[in-house]
Amino acid sequence: MHQTQLDFPAFPLSLLDDCDLGTQKCYVPKEEDIPSTGWCRCVLSDGSFAVCWATTRAGSETCCFLDGMVTSTSKFSPSNQQLVLLEPLEMVSCPERISCVVTITQELLQRPQVSMEDLKDDVSVFLRHLKLTKGCCVQHKRLTQLGIACVEILDVPGVAVNECFEIDRDTELLLKDTRLALPYSLVSTSTYLPHSFEQSIADLEHLLVTSESSFSHRFPTTALVVGPVGSGKSHLLGEFLRRHTCNCFYITASQVLRSYPGETEEELRRIFQAAEIFKEQLRPLLPIVILIEDLELLCPSSSSADPKNSSNSLRISAQLYKLIDALPQGIICVATSGSPDSLHEHARRRFVREVSIEMPSEEQRRQLVKELCQAHELDVSDTLLDHIARNTQGYVMADLNLLLRRVQQELLTKETSSVEQVFRQSLLQTQPSASRGTDVRVSKMTAGFEVIGGMESLKRTLQVSVLAGLRQSAAFARFGLTLPKGVLLYGPPGCAKTTIAKCLAKEANMTFIATSAAEVYSPYVGCAERFISRIFDTARKNAPCLIFLDEIDSLVGRRTVSSGGGGGQVQLRILSTLLTEMDGIVGGGTQQHILVVAATNRPDMIDDALIRPGRFDKLIHVPAPDEESRLALLKLHAKRMPFHRNVVLDEIATRTDRCSGADLCNLCNEAAIEAFQRDFEATEIELQDFEKVLAKQKSSLTQNQIDAYYKFASRFS
Repeated sequence: MHQTQLDFPAFPLSLLDDCDLGTQKCYVPKEEDIPSTGWCRCVLSDGSFAVCWATTRAGSETCCFLDGMVTSTSKFSPSNQQLVLLEPLEMVSCPERISCVVTITQELLQRPQVSMEDLKDDVSVFLRHLKLTKGCCVQHKRLTQLGIACVEILDVPGVAVNECFEIDRDTELLLKDTRLALPYSLVSTSTYLPHSFEQSIADLEHLLVTSESSFSHRFPTTALVVGPVGSGKSHLLGEFLRRHTCNCFYITASQVLRSYPGETEEELRRIFQAAEIFKEQLRPLLPIVILIEDLELLCPSSSSADPKNSSNSLRISAQLYKLIDALPQGIICVATSGSPDSLHEHARRRFVREVSIEMPSEEQRRQLVKELCQAHELDVSDTLLDHIARNTQGYVMADLNLLLRRVQQELLTKETSSVEQVFRQSLLQTQPSASRGTDVRVSKMTAGFEVIGGMESLKRTLQVSVLAGLRQSAAFARFGLTLPKGVLLYGPPGCAKTTIAKCLAKEANMTFIATSAAEVYSPYVGCAERFISRIFDTARKNAPCLIFLDEIDSLVGRRTVSSGGGGGQVQLRILSTLLTEMDGIVGGGTQQHILVVAATNRPDMIDDALIRPGRFDKLIHVPAPDEESRLALLKLHAKRMPFHRNVVLDEIATRTDRCSGADLCNLCNEAAIEAFQRDFEATEIELQDFEKVLAKQKSSLTQNQIDAYYKFASRFS
């Protein structure tokens, strides 16, 4: 029998014959150039193979059916494959000795008695009368019922690669190692992307080295992997377990939590006892890892636990603490948590090493998107990659995958759209999970300083004091400077302080979080302080980020000697929280920088502790627009409104002294209404419409107000 080149679609034999008696069969269509029968290595298009008795089958099928009992790998699957080659195998006599590795399931460890001899007998009996080759892998549902996932044949002395054999009761079976099958939820089909995981996986490998040392009994081999939801904690641990072929006992809340008291603790004891039995009785050579997913669900903090179920949670936590403390040498315990602040303090103490998965930086996001696009066969330019990386602050790996899926769906439904257009549109519709999981609104500004008329001196001040540090961080570092933590904008009402903050976020390429006293205050004690903390926590996840506090004077106010209870006491607590959070801002780098911008028209009401250097480093006066700025504002309004040729903007700018930006916007709107009332068919706003409005409209600002802000500015000049 010679090698035969084929090209038939392959399907599992169970679709044709699900009988256990007819194993190791391969049916191919009847053709003239195919030999009738023989033991063959049936090679598929992906390079994997199955050892089968190949025979032709009469019928109209143009496909083949083959059994997957003896294959090249435990992940063998004929689906969506082509049978490309039949390699004949020569049958030889029974060998004297074979070496193998047995992969078991946790069901085997639930037996009353588990021993290496019993396992060896089960494997030896099952392998009899099977046709085996060197390097093959045996798996079957009857083998799974015995608690054995697969048997891998390593070495058979005296047997060549193109030979097959059977074993009998006299064949000596050597179990080189016993392994535990990796849980299905950790078997990832996606490609591992190392970007943003380099330090985390290095910390886990250091833990593995510590557990293998002779003095590991002195140091607990436990680790807690923390990171935002969707950051890739399970993906990282799955790669770590596969890279080092670890034996993993997998624990999730849905797996162990039970309805009746005591059942959850019993399930935890069963898993930990199985790990100890596996180590003592089967003596594996590779590391043993107990992996606990979402530890905060099993050990919630006392403040977040449900009062009705607090006693049950305490019992579960106490049992888990006892099991972790009693772990023998050589067993590693690793847990994950998406919200470590919700963990009980005793649980966090048990895990002496914390591995943190940080938010990916701009360069890491660029590399992730590039490799994801290559995996999905999307052709993107370097310019588009830079744009995506800049506009995905706060995105974790799950968010980037969601963005790619949304782009693919759009490309399937809109065939005429370009990839770049779909990406830019999808970025506007996708929000990172860090902002979706909180009541703090995170947005991306689209308008820059070009929408602000005039105020050139103010723009230059912001560019030098804030934007220059963000864009040229190396130059700032050379002079020993750090980025500012806070900017206070003060000035008359209606002079575009809020607009300036939004434009600053766009120019600095930062995400934008805005809040005011109406959103912060709550009738419940402590809620306002927690909301302030949530704002800064969300900003850290979406860094670089700009936090805008509108009307900060009404939010925190100014402390006085007579500050008593009631609303003043709440303001003091909010002020204390805000001071603490601002002191915790790291002002060194641009990628994780947080800038706090506050606006007020009562700067004299701001507490001195806030406006000292180190908190609000820059106090910037936003003055009432001068004549040049008023003219620039009117020209901006002229772009969106149809002004008649007889409207002289220079004259209107001269006649609107002491008018704020809001007054000028209202002037143009009222003139448009006058034109509409004058003639429903009018298409332009004429000078007479402006004259009517100017005759009755007065400025909202007085000279005393304007002078008061200049006087305050002179104190800090």
